[in-house]
Amino acid sequence: MIGRIRTRDDFVRLRRDGRRVRIEPFWCSHLSDPSADPPRVAFAISRAVGNAVIRNRLRRRLRAIVSELDIPPGLYLIGCRPAASELPFDQIASTLGRLPRKVQPTS
Repeated sequence: MIGRIRTRDDFVRLRRDGRRVRIEPFWCSHLSDPSADPPRVAFAISRAVGNAVIRNRLRRRLRAIVSELDIPPGLYLIGCRPAASELPFDQIASTLGRLPRKVQPTS
């Protein structure tokens, strides 16, 4: 289960304090926040990815995949490059499957 980021304050916190990781062709800004349980997620998909139909399809796929991942509580902004629109669902799922390991705090 995932929630959605809805407030400007959360986006400002992500930009100011968030850590950015890349998993080509995706990127993720995240901020650990134990009070954000379930994790809250937003998606940034630019017009360069494709028309509205393509962007919305990709957003639905990302939402379905992220809801199945076991990501730690926090705020997440997930974006993508234009190449992401050409990937099949299984490849998107396997790529984003590495996200929980990437966002773990380094010791």
